[in-house]
Amino acid sequence: MKKDDKVKKAMEEFEGFKPSEEQIELIEGLANSYSDKSEEDIFVEIIRVNEEMESEMSPEEYEEIFEKLNSIRPLLNEEQLKKLDRILYILGKD
Repeated sequence: MKKDDKVKKAMEEFEGFKPSEEQIELIEGLANSYSDKSEEDIFVEIIRVNEEMESEMSPEEYEEIFEKLNSIRPLLNEEQLKKLDRILYILGKD
């Protein structure tokens, strides 16, 4: 599959996604609260949130999160890909 095809497929995954005002506010709040944190602090928090999600979601919902993360790979630059790979490795999803 060519890179353009991968990008198109990734964009289709998010085509119907329209975040609510509440979700937008949540994302903005998270961005603000983590803006002064180190990368290591953020990884520790990712692990904590992952454990919480895994315990609260069905196995299908939980795996869907990682499928969506993998679908955005064509949209990421090299540095972002390295960070995503590190997160997935830490969570045992590599």
